[in-house]
Amino acid sequence: MTVHLLLSTLLFRWYVFFFWAAGLVALSRATGPSSAFLRFFVAWAVTYLFEWSSSSPGGWFPFGHYRYLPTTVGREIWIGHLPLMDSLSLAFLAVGALGVAGLSAGLTLGELLSAPRRLWIRISGIALLLFVMIDMVIDPVALRGGRWFLGQIYDYPGGGSYFGVTWSNFVGWGVTGAVILFFWRVLPRSPRPGGDPASHVERFLPPFLYLSVYLFNLAIALYLGEGRIALADLFLAAGAGTILLWVRRRAKAQ
Repeated sequence: MTVHLLLSTLLFRWYVFFFWAAGLVALSRATGPSSAFLRFFVAWAVTYLFEWSSSSPGGWFPFGHYRYLPTTVGREIWIGHLPLMDSLSLAFLAVGALGVAGLSAGLTLGELLSAPRRLWIRISGIALLLFVMIDMVIDPVALRGGRWFLGQIYDYPGGGSYFGVTWSNFVGWGVTGAVILFFWRVLPRSPRPGGDPASHVERFLPPFLYLSVYLFNLAIALYLGEGRIALADLFLAAGAGTILLWVRRRAKAQ
């Protein structure tokens, strides 16, 4: 890998690295920097393994079969037949989904990661739902990447029924998210320095991150003139808001 290719990747996929850095800062506040880097590496490794499995010839687990198209080789870093940026994305999306679910219950990331088991299962289940829902916003416009600056980097050979995306892809996101959150729960965390309370960064940056990704992809759908996709995105937001309000009311009642 040359310095030129690294710089090209950073400039070409600036928005991915912006979101990635925001997620890493938020998680660092909850677990400590070294523990956050470890969790991000694990998330990348799990995602890469699962994407390699599904996108290899004859592969299907866990996303169903799809294929990457080497249209941006030479413009960004690829590892094997996968672009680096794609497998990086799930780490910051997990931070965003977990942070939104935790905030709805009045918990920061750090409090949620160390919460009692039953509470963790309940809130992480909400986070998994949010994790899959944000992909239902992302993938339809990503599949149309040839019409904007993402580029046409992948497709589903057999097509898909959700704006071209297969339902098995969303099942795969649920499986991948569950594995990532399992490891994030059991991996060690660095203790907070004495007297260091949970910060606004830890509390509000993950929801800001999640909302930014949502609005970014909604804006792309509108830019492409994909009104049906944009309308579906708004319905997903309404559904997510309803779920989060229910979680919030239940948390206040306890």
